[in-house]
Amino acid sequence: MMMNLRFRKAFSIAFLFIFLLVGRVYALEINDIFSLIDWNCLDLQVLGPCIRPPGVSGIIVMYWEPVLLIETVKRPGDTVIGSLAPVISNLTTEAAGKFSSQVTGLSIPASGGSNSSKLEETNLQFNEVHVYEFPFRDEVMSFIDIQCPDKLPTGSFVKYLSELDFLEWRIGVLEVINPKSIASMAAAPLCGLTGSIPGDLCMGLWGATYPRRGFITHQSEVVGSAACAVRAISISSLLGSMGHVVLEEAGFIPSFEGDKLELIYPVVSGPISIGENPVFWESGKLSSNGKYLWVYWRRRICCVF
Repeated sequence: MMMNLRFRKAFSIAFLFIFLLVGRVYALEINDIFSLIDWNCLDLQVLGPCIRPPGVSGIIVMYWEPVLLIETVKRPGDTVIGSLAPVISNLTTEAAGKFSSQVTGLSIPASGGSNSSKLEETNLQFNEVHVYEFPFRDEVMSFIDIQCPDKLPTGSFVKYLSELDFLEWRIGVLEVINPKSIASMAAAPLCGLTGSIPGDLCMGLWGATYPRRGFITHQSEVVGSAACAVRAISISSLLGSMGHVVLEEAGFIPSFEGDKLELIYPVVSGPISIGENPVFWESGKLSSNGKYLWVYWRRRICCVF
């Protein structure tokens, strides 16, 4: 009897521990994000002296500012952030209905689930992507006394949902005829060998940027998530939507050469350069549920005084 009681007590403690652990892993909320930031990503540097009109001396500073929060998921309407689930679900359900009515009779994949054996055999992946304004941008930047003056204005929290952009994100009706798509696919082999990034055509060792769709071929799910996140950032930026459905533009042009990503779910990473060799950062970051959450750090360089 005593042994049974001890066993039940031990089992209850173990169950509670597992429950709390799972809750921490799968119930991420907006307020959790601030504590997950790696402050090393700010990386404030003084580059040298400068002169600002009308002849005022100053210094050139460089730092990275968190401007966007990006999540990738495998199922339409899914999300990493629990409180956003009803909003995302309602929007994507409505979009799915419109999508079905417009493509009735066509053979078009409606889901990019990772359980497909065909996708696994070819390393072909599909991700839905949601781009949000980083919710604590002003709070994070308040830690820096010296900032570039042309800060981004505060806008709508939700910038882009790939489910609402179904025709371009899944099919690429206009993306396939975008001249950058042809140039990007031609440059991809060179990028894969050298890791160099000619403009925004490719993401170094991560693959071609264009056509900007949710399908990407890569043996790593983590890298596939990062690459799709970068594509969604490109779509929602001032690079031009080319027929994409964007709820609100991010308000800046991303620099693949200078900007960085930081993974904060399922594990926290340090700053990752776009296109960086996966050997140096990808290990140990595979998500058990196919969900990933990234912070986009925008490089700023300016003369301040």
